[in-house]
Amino acid sequence: MKVFLSLILLVNSLWVLAEVSGDTQSKGLPVAAYSLQQAKGFFQTRQVTGQVVKRQEAEIGFEFNGVIASFYVDQGDTIKRGQVLAKQDTQLLEIEKLELLANLDKVRAQLTLAEQDSERLLKLSKSNYSAQQQLDQNKSQIAVLKAEQQVLKVKLKGMDVRLDKAQLKAPFDGVVASREISVGEIVGPNQIAIRVLEQGNSEVRIGVPQGLLDNIQEVMPVNIGGRVYNAIKRSDGTNLDPVSRTLQLRFSLPHEAQVYSGQMALMTISKRQDKAGYWIPMSALTNGTRGTWQVYQIVSGHLKPTAVELLHSDGQYAYIDGDLQSGVSILANGTHKVAANIKVDIVQSVATRGEQR
Repeated sequence: MKVFLSLILLVNSLWVLAEVSGDTQSKGLPVAAYSLQQAKGFFQTRQVTGQVVKRQEAEIGFEFNGVIASFYVDQGDTIKRGQVLAKQDTQLLEIEKLELLANLDKVRAQLTLAEQDSERLLKLSKSNYSAQQQLDQNKSQIAVLKAEQQVLKVKLKGMDVRLDKAQLKAPFDGVVASREISVGEIVGPNQIAIRVLEQGNSEVRIGVPQGLLDNIQEVMPVNIGGRVYNAIKRSDGTNLDPVSRTLQLRFSLPHEAQVYSGQMALMTISKRQDKAGYWIPMSALTNGTRGTWQVYQIVSGHLKPTAVELLHSDGQYAYIDGDLQSGVSILANGTHKVAANIKVDIVQSVATRGEQR
């Protein structure tokens, strides 16, 4: 009896083990799936670099020799058009002006006296008390004095110009980029005193390959120092650079753009490639044989390796083509942990990327 009971228990145990083993073998490896959706094409991006320039940039200096007496600005200061930036010593010029004014007063006094003499001589000539020679001499004297007066006025005007040009003024609204001279220094007409950059109205000059010119829009996003500005195209370029084989295009930046001359600018240009294919996560792509790429299709619960052609990648997704169809599920990740033909169970679906616009 005991032997019979033992046999029954042994049979039941074997039956339970067989059932558990069968359930285990029927289950596959849990995986995440990605459903393919065919796209008509993709945008291939290329980044080109350029440089920020100011629309107006001037290196200004004094027109006449002199000693710097005062400096009112320094590097980085904001300036307004017509603002006095520096001044030369004008003591000698002011003394010369005073001398000219004194000579002018002297000539005016002499001219007044000569005109009074002319009136007296005219009265005397009517009474036959004055000779014609005296009248002629008086007229000549008046003409000479008037000419001297005019010369002195011209010299005074020139002196005022010299005094005005002894002040270095800003040619436009902007910022002082650099200061090249100091107080007490003797400067000449060919010496640069201050370098001025226009405030705002900045531009970007970027070399664009000929093959991408058709993809340049009237307004293009430009990244400068981590900030993106909408730059407006100002020129289409005329000369091809013999070294880089690019055309220099000019783009104007918004007036409020906080940029600096010489700063690097980055522009991303998108070019449409009309070729049917599929977007898949980079994690779904794996190495195939002989340097090819492949994905794992999930067919009837088993993995089927399929060779594909990699057309483009943006870092997160790959654009591929191959013997695939829309609606087919592929292994979304973990390709390094699996092999062909193993059984899998889909436990998660990864969102499908649609058409790129």
